Amino acid sequence: MALFPAPEMPAQRFEILSGASRQMRLRGGATVVCVSGSLLVAEPPYRAELPPGTYFSPPLRLNAGEIHCLPESGPLTLTALSRTQVICTDAPSLAARIRVAAGRFFCLLSKNNRANGLGALHKISK
Repeated sequence: MALFPAPEMPAQRFEILSGASRQMRLRGGATVVCVSGSLLVAEPPYRAELPPGTYFSPPLRLNAGEIHCLPESGPLTLTALSRTQVICTDAPSLAARIRVAAGRFFCLLSKNNRANGLGALHKISK
């Protein structure tokens, strides 16, 4: 049993054979990048947790070099129309974003990173 949790994978790269599909769940703001081949990205047409009358877009076709960003978190089905290489970059979690913001805040407060209040005057007086 590990004492510390494993870091989250920021990106997953995998290959999907022609006609095969892969289901995954990504956070809102995640990006799907089609590196080579052709890919069909399908979100479910509806979800139980959404209000009635809310529907998602029809399946989207991605060719090599194209990117699709997910507006909301949820399940996603990737179907390869030809042999495809895909990179899925997951958006950082809320805890990771808070940690980065806190680190920047405390970095600004440290004495070593402050701008010199005297400017060039400290060199003249020596």
